Amino acid sequence: MKAVTFDFWNTIATVPPGAMTEARKRGIAAALRSHDVEVEAELLIEGLGQVGLEWERAWAAGRHLPPHEAAAALVRHLGIEGAAREMVAEAFLGAGREVPLELAPGIHECLAGLRERGIRLGIVCDVGFSGGELLRGLLDAEGLLGHFDGWGFSDEVGYYKPSPRIFEAALGALGAQPAEAMHVGDLRRTDVAGAIALGMRSARYRGMNPEGDEEDGAEAEFVLGAHAELLELVDRLAA
Repeated sequence: MKAVTFDFWNTIATVPPGAMTEARKRGIAAALRSHDVEVEAELLIEGLGQVGLEWERAWAAGRHLPPHEAAAALVRHLGIEGAAREMVAEAFLGAGREVPLELAPGIHECLAGLRERGIRLGIVCDVGFSGGELLRGLLDAEGLLGHFDGWGFSDEVGYYKPSPRIFEAALGALGAQPAEAMHVGDLRRTDVAGAIALGMRSARYRGMNPEGDEEDGAEAEFVLGAHAELLELVDRLAA
């Protein structure tokens, strides 16, 4: 095995439930105040809900919704004009910087251990509204960015998992063929199905999302309850 790719959300890290929405509301409210623009709180909540629902529909259908298009839709819903438009969009897209990450237990040791074994590491992630650039910044702040050599962020590739293109983007940067790689993620429909279809080995990490989408696709070849188990698995496969 030459490479391991990881999902980001609920595999490397998560955030407290509702924290991202609250951060978006705070950031947008501050942007509006800075331009003396008033928007009813109910309208903002409604707009965030509609944009979130549209993303869920697009993600489920495999139809890519770029974060900047979602931000533009929110601004239109709020009826914002002039200079405030750009600041509100930026506040919406950058809210992830204001929410502390909760890292998966043992992720530091797992990534370091894989690197010590000569395995190249990548990320394959459906980003939602927090784009790849922002997520790389969060990884850097946690001292994790240097472990990774390749990326497949949906906003940069233009595809969601299980499309082969988002996996291929990361594997290409890692210099690995699918048969030489394993993908680790928490969802059957996207992580497991995408890896299997491309010919990668698959592992479902259930440490942050125990059930995942249990009725939505085939199970992974391996199921891991902790990241330390991944190191043990890699050693067994190499024996």
